[in-house]
Amino acid sequence: MLGPFETVVKGRAVDLGGPQLRGVLARLVIVPGRTVSVAALAAELWGVWPPADAHRTVRTYVSRLRTALRSAAGAEGLLVTRPPGYQLRVDPMTVDAVRFERLAASGRQALDAQQPQLALERLTAALGLWRGDAFAEFNHHPAIAAEATWLERSRLSAIEARIEAALVLGCEAQAAVELEGLVRAHPARERLWGQLMTALYRSGRQAEALSAFQTARAVLIKEYGVEPSPGLVEIHRQVLHHDAALSRGAGVSSRRPAFAAAGTDMRAVPDHDSPVVPSGAAV
Repeated sequence: MLGPFETVVKGRAVDLGGPQLRGVLARLVIVPGRTVSVAALAAELWGVWPPADAHRTVRTYVSRLRTALRSAAGAEGLLVTRPPGYQLRVDPMTVDAVRFERLAASGRQALDAQQPQLALERLTAALGLWRGDAFAEFNHHPAIAAEATWLERSRLSAIEARIEAALVLGCEAQAAVELEGLVRAHPARERLWGQLMTALYRSGRQAEALSAFQTARAVLIKEYGVEPSPGLVEIHRQVLHHDAALSRGAGVSSRRPAFAAAGTDMRAVPDHDSPVVPSGAAV
C-alpha cells in the first residue's frame, strides 16, 4: 500500500490482473480481515452510476482474484464470502501500512518516554517502509483515495516525530537541511516550521530562524487566511530572546508547543465488522 500497489508472495510480486481487479483487492485490504459489501465494492469501482450488472461483475472479479491468490499463495481461504460481501483474510502484519502505523506509534511512545534514540530508530524503520505515494493509481476510487490521504498525513506526522527525536539528539544541522525542503512541500504544517526555526537557531543561525518565522507567517496569511498559532509564536519569542528552553539539550520532546490542527485525520470505511484470520500473503 505504501507505494505502487502490489501483492508479494515469498519475495515475488504477483500479477493479479487489470485495474478493476486491483481496485477490488485494494478496497478489501484497507480493512484486512473485515467484510466489505458487494454494494460498497461496486460504488468504489463505478461511483454513483454503476452498470446494471455491477453486482454480478463484482462477483466475477472476486472469483478471478480468488483464483489468482490461490495460485500465487498456494493457500485456500485468503478471499472468502461473508454476507453481504467479501473478506480478505490476512494477518494484518503482512500489510505494510499496518506495520508502518504500529512502528510509528511505538516510536512516538518512545519519544514521550524520553527515549529519543529508540524513537529515532523505530520512526526511521517505519518511514523506510514507504516506496512512493500510497495508492497512487486509485485517485478516482473514493474510499481508497481517502485512505491514501490518511496515510500521507500519518507519514508526515511520523516525519515530524522523527525530526523531533533527531533534534533532541543534537542533529540540528542535518534536520535543518531536510526541513527546508519539507516546509516548501507542506507550508501549512506549522510543526515543521517550528522545527525548522529550532534547528536553525541551534545551528547558530538566529537570523535565518527569525526569517523562517516571517516566511511562515506570510504563507499562512496569504494562502490560508490565518495568523501563526500560539505554538509557533512562542518559538519565535524563544528565538528572539535566546530563551534557554530552545537551546540544545533542553529536550524538545518535553516542551512541545501547541500547534494549530493541520486537519482532521479521519477514515470512513464501511462494512468492516469481522475478525482477522492470519495467512501468508503480503500486500
